[in-house]
Amino acid sequence: MSQLLKRLAWSGILIPITIYAVFFAPSWLFLLIVEAFVVLGLLEYFNLAERKGFFINRYIGLIFGVLLPIPHYFPGESIILVIAVLCLFIFNFHRHLKEHAIVSTGLTLFGLVYVAWFFSFMTKIHALPYGAWWVFYLLLIIKSGDAAAYFVGKKFGTHKYITHISPNKSVEGAVAGFLMTLFLSVISTIYLKHVPIVHLFFLGIVIGIFSQLGDLAESLLKRDAGVKDSGNLPGLGGILDVIDSLLLTLPVLHYYLTVIQEL
Repeated sequence: MSQLLKRLAWSGILIPITIYAVFFAPSWLFLLIVEAFVVLGLLEYFNLAERKGFFINRYIGLIFGVLLPIPHYFPGESIILVIAVLCLFIFNFHRHLKEHAIVSTGLTLFGLVYVAWFFSFMTKIHALPYGAWWVFYLLLIIKSGDAAAYFVGKKFGTHKYITHISPNKSVEGAVAGFLMTLFLSVISTIYLKHVPIVHLFFLGIVIGIFSQLGDLAESLLKRDAGVKDSGNLPGLGGILDVIDSLLLTLPVLHYYLTVIQEL
């Protein structure tokens, strides 16, 4: 009950802040908020990797991680990643670091892609036509699905699955979360009137699957590092625990908006 109250309290704070940031904040403030999530998420990821005893180039990772959400203002995303890889190699030219070059470079670059690059699609989507509504759509259907999975799983979850990764996940909770995501995606035609309902139906299916896979992916990282939560947010765990179900879905939604919808 204590954890539930903390979760509800944080949700009561974050929901109005999110609505303001998505619909009313100037673009530079929205970008700063995305940057904050990127930095904090990267720090949590680096901490997980370092718990395994690996060396991480965290300063290079943070510098280039901050740059990745910016390119919707100007072209340059591929150049940022190329220079990041080059800097990681140059840093590891030091003779005392050469034994860890493959692991440290790979782990740092994975963090850049998994946390910074994937979450940077939030700014790219927001900058598109109807972008604010699409960001709202994604946050609404995924976080409502997460809530449905949590509450149904707590109340009715008896059939566990993938317990070696996430012991509390249940089939009942997963099904409830998926159905909630799909339902809210379909009824989003109320405010996304220009989008065919069949598109929203299939988006709901894809996002419902990818969001749960994203949750499990982050759980896998935490279990490997031997921790329950990625951070210390009361009732929520950490920043990665908050955004994990978004990380795989943001690039998918961006692809739909920029490629499939334009066909």
